[in-house]
Amino acid sequence: MSINSISITPREKTQAIGAGSVLGLVGMTAYYLPIRKDRFVRNSYEIVKHNAKLDIENLNDAAIAINNRKLKSEHKLFLSQMGVAENIDAINSKVADLQKILTDTDTVKNLKQGFLDNFESFKASESLLDPISTKALQKIRWTNFAWGAFIGFVLGSVLSLRAEDRKKYPPQV
Repeated sequence: MSINSISITPREKTQAIGAGSVLGLVGMTAYYLPIRKDRFVRNSYEIVKHNAKLDIENLNDAAIAINNRKLKSEHKLFLSQMGVAENIDAINSKVADLQKILTDTDTVKNLKQGFLDNFESFKASESLLDPISTKALQKIRWTNFAWGAFIGFVLGSVLSLRAEDRKKYPPQV
């Protein structure tokens, strides 16, 4: 029998899965780890950027529908929610405003400063967060939760397969 053919018994597999699950549960407490403000600001801005890209895409679809004279009720509803008139010029103006969120350095800096200020008020009370900051905070916490569970499970599984529990084979010469 070679060294590479060391087998793990079903009992050892069960112990590894059990220990992995227990440490995975312990790792889930990473949900409550403190959140750094730069991570909070970065995640908040990523959400704003994603929303802006989706809005630009929907506005472009509405502009194409207006150009083809096939404006659907979904487009009309979206345009009214965005506060945009049902014409190409108004849509282009709104798209240009949304592009500033993605490209204009002053706008980006102001947005990030707003999130930084919001983070400071969050330290006082979580109820003071705006919806985007709440979503960013939730995303950070759930990412911590998932990584904590994963790392805990892996560590528990590996640590449960201790070398002294295995059968020791003499080295092959």
